[in-house]
Formats: sequence, C-alpha cells, structure tokens
Amino acid sequence: NSMNRVIVIGNGFDKAHGLKTGYRDFIDGYWDQVALSIYNGYKLHLLQQWGVWNDPAPYEDEFVKSYVTYSRTSEKGCQEQIERPYGNDSYSDLCDFVIKFNSNNLTGNTLHVTFKNEFFKHISERCSLMNWLDIENEYYAQLKELLAENNAMLRHEKVRKLNLDFDAVKKRLVSYLSEIVPEIELKPFPSIQDVFSSQIQPIEVACGKQRLFIDSIISGIIQLGKGDDGIVKTDVVSEDKKEDPDYLFCRSKEEENRLYVLKRLKDDYLRRDHCTPVHTLILNFNYTRTAEKLYARKKDEIINIHGELDNPRNPIIFGYGDELDEDYKRIEKLQDNDFLENIKSVRYHETSNYKKLLDFIESDPYQVITMGHSCGNSDRTLLNTLFEHPNCISVKVYYHQREDGTDDYTDLIRNLSRNFNDKAAMRDKVVSKEKCSPLVPLL
Repeated sequence: NSMNRVIVIGNGFDKAHGLKTGYRDFIDGYWDQVALSIYNGYKLHLLQQWGVWNDPAPYEDEFVKSYVTYSRTSEKGCQEQIERPYGNDSYSDLCDFVIKFNSNNLTGNTLHVTFKNEFFKHISERCSLMNWLDIENEYYAQLKELLAENNAMLRHEKVRKLNLDFDAVKKRLVSYLSEIVPEIELKPFPSIQDVFSSQIQPIEVACGKQRLFIDSIISGIIQLGKGDDGIVKTDVVSEDKKEDPDYLFCRSKEEENRLYVLKRLKDDYLRRDHCTPVHTLILNFNYTRTAEKLYARKKDEIINIHGELDNPRNPIIFGYGDELDEDYKRIEKLQDNDFLENIKSVRYHETSNYKKLLDFIESDPYQVITMGHSCGNSDRTLLNTLFEHPNCISVKVYYHQREDGTDDYTDLIRNLSRNFNDKAAMRDKVVSKEKCSPLVPLL
C-alpha cells in the first residue's frame, strides 16, 4: 500500500508556458492567415496610407471561399453571416473590412466571403461573440440539436455532414499545433517544479478519507520495518511508547498503530518518508508534451490520454466525453453509430491508455492535482471516474492568477462540482482556496 498522486494537465498549463494552443488562438490564427491572403500586406498598406482600394485576391481553402465580382450585387459575402463585428477578434476584423469594401463607392465591386464548412462558421461566430470558445462543447451542442430532427434519413445526413465538418476542423487544429509548438523555447517554472515533488499534507486529505490515509502510512512503515529474516512486523509502536497513557484506551493493535501515526503526523521525518507520493502519474489532456519535457522525473508514469501530435500509435482524440448528460442516453438509443463517432470514451478503447489509468487508480490511495485543466463537461466521464473513486483522498486545484490580481479559482470549483454526482464527497475532497496556490504566482 502506498500513497500516490495523479497530476491532471490541461490547456492552461501550456498557455502558462507561452504556447498559443487555445481554441481561440487557433481560430484567430486561422483568420489572420485568411486576411493576409485576401488583402495581402501591400494592399492594406496602400489603403491605410493612401486610401487606394485595390481588389482583394481570390482565396479558397477547406473552410471558406473568397472572390470579387465586378459589379454591385445583392449578395453581400460576409455581411450575410454578420451584420457588424462583435468583438475585437480577427474574424470580426475581416468582416469589418468586407463591409467597408462593399459599401465603398470608389470600386463598385463586391467582395464575397462564403463558408464551405457550416460548423466552422458557427464556431467563428461563437468565438467572436463570447471571447472564448470550447470547440468540443460546441460540437456536442450541435449534435444534441440534431436530436430534434424526427426524419431518420435526414438526421443521418445531417450528422454525417456535421462529422465531416468537425473532422476538417480537427485536422486543421492538429496541423496548427504541429506548426506552433516547435517554435517556442520552453522554460520550466520553479513553482511548478516544486509541486511535482511536494508532499501530500494531512490537512489536504478529506475527512472521510483520513482512515485510508493513516492506514496507507502504517503499511508504509510496516514495509520499511521488514526484518532481514523477511518477517513482517505488524506493530509500528515500540513497547516504550506504549507507556503513554493514551495507548491504554486502544482496544487493538490496529488502534494503537493509528494513534501512533496521528501523534506523529506533525513530525517532518514521518511526512517526508510517508506523505511524499511513491508513484506520480501525469495525466496529460493536451496534444503537446510540455509537462513531460519540462518536469517529468524518470520514475513518473505519463499517459497522454487524448493522443499525441505525430504519433499514429496514439491518435488524437478530439470530441465529447460527457456520458452523465441526460441527452447522451437519447443519443445512444438512436441506434445510429455516426452519432457516437466522436464520443471520447468510445475512442479511449483504441489504445491501452484508459486501462493503464484505471490500473493506477485501483492500486492505492491517491491525491489529484489539476494544473490548467478547466474541468469542463467535455471530459466529465473521465474526471468523474477519477474524482469519485474510493481511492481518491483529495483534489487540489492550481488556479490561474490574472495580471490584475483576480483569479479563476471559483470558476474552476463550479466546473469541478459538475464532475461529482456525490456533492458531499466533493465538498470533503476539494482542498479549500487558502490551501491552494496559483499555478504561476505573480511576482
């Protein structure tokens, strides 16, 4: 019996290290590239400096098509999608340009920007509207909307189209990440390095898990106390210690052992030897391997649960993972496998990763630490398994501290609570804010 730890790594972890791997970064990067292709730098320079309106270049890729017609037509390109830009993002900037170009009387020409991928149109607009975006949640929301379609054939066609569109977005995201990740030189943060080798503090352990915690320490002491003859000592309390009157009230050897450990929990030596996790599992939800490169020690186990870039043996898993949702049961009843194409738990069986995770959490008591994972619904099935397992003794959150001194601890806890069916267990297991720290503290 040993004390273990699972470190959950999410996108916020990469972002803290300067990697622009968020969905918002991906969409902004895409529209910047499209804008550059349509009104390349020189044409924009002429317009800004001299007010010269040159016709934008035609452009086409798997998501959009852009071209100019040499007359005023009723078709208004981007204006069909958006009346006026919402945010200060790259998509809005492009729409702004289209609207200005089409209302400019000097050229008399019309710039059309039309979407070939409905799902990409939807997420571009959402990103502009919301300022942030979760592509996987948006996919699931669209999937659920199709439940309202009663015509089975039509529904099947629509889900096939949605999956094709979603697949194109996934491919583009993978190539975007493959391009940007090698460009950044990563540097480790001492604050994060310390967490990887830190002890599990007794005060962080759930009340309902104290006995499991104490018993784990006792078995650790017993393991260390094995004699040369291989005979296991089951008594951790030496005879001279039993003179302490408190031991008179113990009715069994087990109770004596527990009392002994409780009395010595403030002892630095005991904590160092028995509260430092024996095994650490890095459970990485990102497609990049930042934690592995910067912080993993030789003995740490690493599971890239959502796959890796450029590794065909561990393909990217991108989709939805909330089987606790009410509508999920309705989706399963449809008997249409296309609806289940991007459900994560179906995909998990394609590698041995999920099985490895289950083996780890079944073996011994463990603490969960989250770093940069929003604990949102798109990973709810897996996180629920992790948090509600009887061996989970504590859940500790490292939150994001913003420039203005505010942080996202409360948001994280709200998201976290959705991953628990047992709310009492959640209140007991989640470590309170004063005992948590920022992932990267402001100086």
